Amino acid sequence: MRAALITQPRNLEVRELPTPHPGPLEVRVRVGATGVCGTDLHLFEGHFHARLPLVPGHEIAGIIDEVGPGVRGLEEGQLVALDPVIACGQCWACRRGQRQHCLAFQALGVTQAGGFAQYVIAPASNVYPVQGLSMEEAAFAEPLGCVAWGLLRLRPEPGSQALLFGAGPIGLLLMQALLISGASRVVVVDPVAERLALAQQLGAQATVQSGPELEGHLRDLAPHGFDIVAEATGVPSVVAQMPHYAAVGGKLLIFGVAPEEARVSFSPYDIFQRDLSIIGSFSLNGTLPLALEWLQSRRIQVQPLISHRLPLEELAQALAYKEQPGMARSLKVLITPE
Repeated sequence: MRAALITQPRNLEVRELPTPHPGPLEVRVRVGATGVCGTDLHLFEGHFHARLPLVPGHEIAGIIDEVGPGVRGLEEGQLVALDPVIACGQCWACRRGQRQHCLAFQALGVTQAGGFAQYVIAPASNVYPVQGLSMEEAAFAEPLGCVAWGLLRLRPEPGSQALLFGAGPIGLLLMQALLISGASRVVVVDPVAERLALAQQLGAQATVQSGPELEGHLRDLAPHGFDIVAEATGVPSVVAQMPHYAAVGGKLLIFGVAPEEARVSFSPYDIFQRDLSIIGSFSLNGTLPLALEWLQSRRIQVQPLISHRLPLEELAQALAYKEQPGMARSLKVLITPE
């Protein structure tokens, strides 16, 4: 089979690899679409304790084409989405219901071969049948599952006023999820005018282009601050400003992936005195079914987020788009191996 392989940091090759076959309680999926994520770029650069060589790609949808011994409830020919998190189910973290923090953590496309290939092997327990979605839409189940976990952590209260920094693909998913999970208004900030226009199309009540007038515009929109301030940028300077825009009793959701070595400064007194809550959200935690429900019910729209569909041989170009989002006005890039 053809597969994209990170052989060493910033070196990517498309090679012929042996076609795998499923073992007990596993299935083989013929990959139809895999989304390109910031995590793929981090792995390409050798971060996240990358174990190379690696076939990356964890936002996977495809068709089951071989079922291993002992698998029940899954059949060849089914369209499926994959949860990449492989947890042991027995360690301290798993028993606490925190499977994405499993002490023996594995993940498709992160520590094991993933979806930037013609075929991928997955545990049957990580494979979810999909109804009424296209292959492309099903590939959004994993990133939307991460958003779903963030919303379960955040627990927006009905009528919340929200401010969101970042109108990239994940930010636009998060914006829509906020609107169907309690927030009555979401204001979106981004430097790119085209992305802000798309945010308005998808439901943002107001948008503000980042720049020197940002603070004044946001104060006009919410003189007392926002109940929720969320970021989907991974930019430390954005995170540092989040408490400044929060209302008393507000919640701050840090959702973007900042560099591991990054540090920001808050006033502890400010957090204490204004009853602010800082919430982190890592990966997804059994939330892929919720993501599929949102997609299948059409409560969250993903087709407008797709900017490019590229073959496996152009994965390097897709990573370049991720590294420089302004290039070709990219949003979500899907790799279609066939």
